[in-house]
Amino acid sequence: MPALRVALTPVLLVLLAACTAREPVRGPGLVTATPATATAVAPATASPTPTPTPTPTPPAASVVTIGLVGDLMFARDVVTLMEEHGAGYPFERVTPLFRGVDVLIGNLEGTFTDRGERADKYYTFRAPPALASTLLGAGFDAVSLGNNHALDFGAVGLADTREALDTLDIAYFGAGRDEAEATQPLVIEAGGFRLALLGFSAVRSSVFAGESQPGVAEADHEDVIAAVQAATDEADFVVVALHFGTEYDPVPTGEQRLLARAAADAGAALVVGHHAHTLQPWERRGDSLILYGLGNFVFDLDRDDLRTLGDGPFATAVAVVELHEDAPPRVEFRPAYIDPDENRPRLATEDETSRIHAALRELADE
Repeated sequence: MPALRVALTPVLLVLLAACTAREPVRGPGLVTATPATATAVAPATASPTPTPTPTPTPPAASVVTIGLVGDLMFARDVVTLMEEHGAGYPFERVTPLFRGVDVLIGNLEGTFTDRGERADKYYTFRAPPALASTLLGAGFDAVSLGNNHALDFGAVGLADTREALDTLDIAYFGAGRDEAEATQPLVIEAGGFRLALLGFSAVRSSVFAGESQPGVAEADHEDVIAAVQAATDEADFVVVALHFGTEYDPVPTGEQRLLARAAADAGAALVVGHHAHTLQPWERRGDSLILYGLGNFVFDLDRDDLRTLGDGPFATAVAVVELHEDAPPRVEFRPAYIDPDENRPRLATEDETSRIHAALRELADE
């Protein structure tokens, strides 16, 4: 169900319901039927047939459902496997987890480019632009580029990534040719609502956009608040993706809480975090929902990583969030696990599911 891209311009329940079939969003239609003229006349002595009371049609649900996943890193061995088995390889075992969502969003942790100079940093991620089709095949509607890997291969790498996504009509946000473009909301329509998507990075190794410099949107508190407040005038719901936190730390930092709560207080219905590479808890904030960290979803991880890092980076989930017109958001976590032998996510086992739900606990009010 691809959402239409129109411009660059949450009591909360944890549900464990079974997946329902994902239905495509269809535009409203009107069919007018003209009744046929009656040709038979009943006898005058016949008793009149009572007209049954029509059953009222319930109104359409005033809700839009968003699916969110953690970091998507197409590089290193993941690229090798995609080239060997096909671009769709990373998502083949988890597509059932995407059912029933109107909009599917991820954090693109890397680039789609064959050009540019490698940034002077320990980790840089890229894949051939043709492999961007993996996102289209899995049903992604939009990705955040507001992270510390969007310019791993310079401005040209960011440009190539944007072009690859544009070619597939996959929307993106959180980065641009300058600061104004990077901080501009992506507004899309889905389920009869307008959603404004904003992405920011608080990771200092990011290349931040400037007045005339390509880069990602910097997560300055005042700028985030201003952007969210402005976006509330353009959309029914504002969703903010924040790249923040400490890598491999399952507990949100004080800075994460301050920034996420500021975005929620400014009017964001949903705040979702990335970068920690491990699952983190969630919390309610008034009528808003904050998911501090969704961990990895597609990432180059093998048995050596499992031995050295533990299963935190391997445990993941699809967060399915319902944004309601007249009620707080509701969330359902659909557990998955990155298989250390296949280097891709699969459905979680019963034991893995228990650990995943423990990691995705609700934070008490503090």
